[in-house]
Amino acid sequence: MASAGRTMMQAIAGSAEKRRRRFAAAGIAPLMLWQFVFFVVPVILLLVISFWRTRSYRTVPDFTFANYIAVFTNGAMWRALLLSVQTAAFVTIACAVLAYPIAYFIAKKAGRLKGLLLIAVIAPFWISIVMRVAAWRLLLGENGVINQSLLSVGLIDQPLGFLLYSPVATSIGLVYAYLPLYVLPLYASIDAIEDNWIAAAKDLNAGPMRAFWEVTFPLSLPGLIVGAVFCFIFGLGEFVTPALLGGGKQLMMSQVIQDQFQRRLDWPAGAAISIVMLVIVFALLAVSMKWFRKASGEKL
Repeated sequence: MASAGRTMMQAIAGSAEKRRRRFAAAGIAPLMLWQFVFFVVPVILLLVISFWRTRSYRTVPDFTFANYIAVFTNGAMWRALLLSVQTAAFVTIACAVLAYPIAYFIAKKAGRLKGLLLIAVIAPFWISIVMRVAAWRLLLGENGVINQSLLSVGLIDQPLGFLLYSPVATSIGLVYAYLPLYVLPLYASIDAIEDNWIAAAKDLNAGPMRAFWEVTFPLSLPGLIVGAVFCFIFGLGEFVTPALLGGGKQLMMSQVIQDQFQRRLDWPAGAAISIVMLVIVFALLAVSMKWFRKASGEKL
């Protein structure tokens, strides 16, 4: 009798588990369909086109590796990639330095103002990126607010030309654009750190700085890694900010891709560069996930 009861209970549990799996599959199916239609299919099309040729401004389905060979042998391409990597790395480091104290203050010191400050952090996302970048053009231009203010107080004799249409302007715009993306995951990591853990370190004669470096900082590494990945990958592929603030004097990879597709009408070359950039991004994601799991204490 007891054996029959156990068998019935196992059957009921198995049936409930099957229903749960069906519901989970039904819930994730729309997301998978969306990703397949709007990500996988376009990437496959890009991959196919990247092996074609362009003749007389027309794309010809003629299989060739010439587009990929050109990507790795073109000096201008390497300069654009180097500039993109340098800019993305600078933006990532700058955002990390600026975001950490902001995230720490909101998580541990803000008290009742925590929610209001978080809203202030994400508020810039409610405004179009084009409008925000245009505002920086008004600030950084030769007749902009910054130059006119410096001239009025006598700190400079003539407007600073490097503030706009330069890598400096691009970096400033990218730091402003992606700083909230660094603050939010970093805040989540720091907020999850229990105050009792820090208090325990202080009870063991650790000063405030030692408690920070041995407790707070190691436990906030997952947020640092996630924020760095966001900033670096988005900075590597950003188009709007370099186009509006860089002035076209030094092209980043996104602008090179746009130039191949729109001005040169060389879709295979643009597709090949896009695929190479996509591979770089996926490689960065794979490495960062490994670091993230290590920092989180998960088994690799």
